[in-house]
Amino acid sequence: MAGIAGYGSRDAAVQVASVRSGESLVGSVDGSLSQASSEAAGGDNVQVRLDARQFAHAAQALSGRSQVEVFPRFVAECREAGRVVQWSVQGSVDTDGACWLELDVSASVVVQCQRCLGDLPLPIASRTRFRLVFDGEAWDDADLEDDSFEALELDGPLELATLVEDELLLALPPVPMHEEACGLPAGSLDKLAGNGRPSPFAVLGALKKS
Repeated sequence: MAGIAGYGSRDAAVQVASVRSGESLVGSVDGSLSQASSEAAGGDNVQVRLDARQFAHAAQALSGRSQVEVFPRFVAECREAGRVVQWSVQGSVDTDGACWLELDVSASVVVQCQRCLGDLPLPIASRTRFRLVFDGEAWDDADLEDDSFEALELDGPLELATLVEDELLLALPPVPMHEEACGLPAGSLDKLAGNGRPSPFAVLGALKKS
């Protein structure tokens, strides 16, 4: 996966993501895991920063429903505001001591059909397993060939909203179109040429799935 600004770097060849601490999240929580859990338990606060190692070792789980406007890069790809994103994240540790996160995101949004330029209702559902790789931890390159999970390299708190938004963007189809035949509106060729480019995030999603 290619790098995504404001989040860190993701390399498509090695499937490693880097999460760096920052102060960009509005209303971010910078404190104990119990504080993050209690505030997110209301179901609408995805803007928390988690100690991912502690979260995994405690086998914690968070879930919620967030307005799509919380995710500015994702809402820019949609044609309607006011939609809801459902998300959940579960931490765990395997028998080898490796830390894992499993992230589920789903939403029902409206995007632009790149053939007829009309509204296209689009259900989105994604489940991703992340193997947590902490700063300074050795990483076996052989594990990079396993496409059943992604490696998530951490050198600071995990910004949950950014991780959820990245997965929403990667779940978008490269070129959204109606499944049934739909016509090109008269006089819209110039508009299509200018606006009918596939989403760069969706292209990354296609690479991720390949």
